[in-house]
Formats: sequence, structure tokens, C-alpha cells
Amino acid sequence: MTDHGDKLKTADVDEPSERVLLHRAIAASRNGITIGRIETGKIPLIYANAAFYRLTGYTPDDIIGNDCRLLQGGMTDQPGLPPLRAALAKGVEATVLLRNFRKDGTEFWNELTMSPVLNDSGTPTHYVGIQQDVTKRENDARAIDALNQSLTQRGEDLELANESLRSFSFSASHDLRAPLASIKGFCATLRKSIDVPDGSQPAHYMARIEANAERMEQLIEALLELARSTAGELTVRACDLSRMAQEVVDSSRATAPGQDAQVHIEPGLCAEGDPALLHSVLQNLIGNALKYSSKTPGATVWFGREEDAGGKPRFFVRDNGAGFDMANAATLFGTFQRFHSEQEFPGTGVGLATVRRIVTRHGGVISAESAPGKGAVFYFTLGVPRS
Repeated sequence: MTDHGDKLKTADVDEPSERVLLHRAIAASRNGITIGRIETGKIPLIYANAAFYRLTGYTPDDIIGNDCRLLQGGMTDQPGLPPLRAALAKGVEATVLLRNFRKDGTEFWNELTMSPVLNDSGTPTHYVGIQQDVTKRENDARAIDALNQSLTQRGEDLELANESLRSFSFSASHDLRAPLASIKGFCATLRKSIDVPDGSQPAHYMARIEANAERMEQLIEALLELARSTAGELTVRACDLSRMAQEVVDSSRATAPGQDAQVHIEPGLCAEGDPALLHSVLQNLIGNALKYSSKTPGATVWFGREEDAGGKPRFFVRDNGAGFDMANAATLFGTFQRFHSEQEFPGTGVGLATVRRIVTRHGGVISAESAPGKGAVFYFTLGVPRS
């Protein structure tokens, strides 16, 4: 017992006094700490720790006896000052954010906490100030806010552009379809009214007029489909893509009985999305695969799902048809972009642009791989659908 008591006594001798320990703790703090005496209209400083001097660049000769307001650089209308003054007047604690300036004039954001020190009668006599440099935090927050504002503005601009495109597309389709219908109608009436021998030059001209009117009608419908791909809210539900793909194949064979390509559809493929829009994706991709492989002996089309190099699932539509040169792939998903002539493979050049817009709206990406005469494969993912 005696030895134990001696050890305790020795420890008491080595332990610094409470005053010394407190001074060391304040001096070692990484935050700036000041103590100011309350006087009428001001709080002159009587103490500042080393961290405060490192933060501000001032020396004790600059600080002791002066009010911390010198850090404000004359900016007395900051949003943080009114609540700070109100707290000081009431003798309560306050934490505010201030723009302060170091001795060399450089600016920093200071998160300042002022806490009153009370005497025995409960009257505030001093204030302890704790300064924390939060410049990086505030600059990051302001950069994020500026980026969000920029993205919001860009989103609004994009929506305005899309709305203008939709309005133009619907208006153009209505205004153009009427004269096209008249052209086709007058051609039919003209054929009945006069004798136009088959193979004659007039018959050739009339056939050209009717074919171009039909071509224009197809282009209008393609533009409308493109506009619909970005119009309105998505109706999201579970979609059976395998069933949709089979419907596309059945419909294509009904309208083009000569198609004899073998089609392999992986069963059980499902995804969350807008059924009408996802059907349009498959209609365009599988329709293209059937079209561009129609002149290939042993034509085969596949629709399935696989993992990419990173192990993430993606859907694909593959064919062994005409293919295209990947040197032109940058324009593949643009509007009215075609790699084959109208005489070789008919089409509008709008389908893949529509597909990309729909896939993008569904939070996915689309890509392609191909070579001339080696077929093509289109990969697409479907993430979180968004408006």
C-alpha cells in the first residue's frame, strides 16, 4: 500500500497545474483561439494562440489591444455580422461565417464561434473566439452551386430547344401532309382521266412524283417518331423485351414476306422502361438488321444479352449483313445519316437517331461495331429511366 501511495504522489508532482495544462491545450489547438475583454462598443483582445497568428499572418503587436474587427477589412455589411452583433448584445454564444482578410490582404472564409465568459454574478466579462479556416469548404460549395445553376440553365435551354423541335415537327407534319395528300390524289385522278401508256415518259414522270410523295411521307413520319422520342413523361413499367422482339419480327415478315433470315431471340429478356419507346428501339434495331442482311445468303439476326468487358450487362442486336465502315461511326446516330444508297437499302436515316434519344432517356448508352460485308452489332444498356 505504501509503494502504491508513493507512485500516486510522484504522479501528482509530475502533473502540470490546471492553469499550465489549459494554456498548453489552447496553444496546441489547430484552430485560432482568442480572448477579448468586453468594453463599451468593442472587445479588445488580451490573448491569441499560435494558430490564430498562423491563420491571419498578424503578430501579437498587431493584435493585442485591438478588436478582431480588423480582420473584416472594412466589410461591415456581411450577412454574418447582424446575428453576431445581436448575440453579443444579448451575451449569448453565436457561430457565423465571415469573409476575413489576412495581414497580406489575402481573403479567407472564417467560421467564427464567439462564447461569453461569465463572472461569479453571471455577467459576461470576456469572450472566447474560435476561428476555423473553412475556405476550401466554402469555395467547393460555391463551385458546386455555380455548376448546379449552370446545369439547371442548360437543362432549361435544352428543354426549350426540344419543345421548339417538337412544335416544329408536329406543325410541319400537319402542314406538309395536306399538300402531299393532294399531290397523291391528283396523280391518281390524272391516271384515271387520261390514257397514260405503261412505259411511256408521262407514266415515268407520274411514277416519280408518286414515289417522291411517298418518300416525303415516310420522312415526315420518321421526324414525328423522333419528336415523340423526347416528348412527354415516360411511362415506366416492366417490359418483356423478348416478346417485343418477336412482335417486331412477326410484323416485319407480314409486311415483307420475302424475308427469310433466321432470327434468334434469347428468351426471358426484361427491363424497366417505357413500353412504347422500348418497342421503337427494337423495331428500329431489329428492322435494320433484317433489312441490311436481306441480301446476304444465310442471313441471321440475333437479339440477346451479354456482359461487357467490365462485367456489366448489355443488350445486343447482331446481324451478318452488309455492315458499314467504322471510320464513319461518329455520325452513325445523327439525323438523316445514311451509309448506303436509297436504291440499295431504302430508309429515312432517322431511326438510329431516335434509338439513341430513347436509350439516353432511359439512362443508357448505345454503341456499334461493324465492318463492310461483315455485319453489324449494336449494343445498348438501359439504366434508370429519367424524364
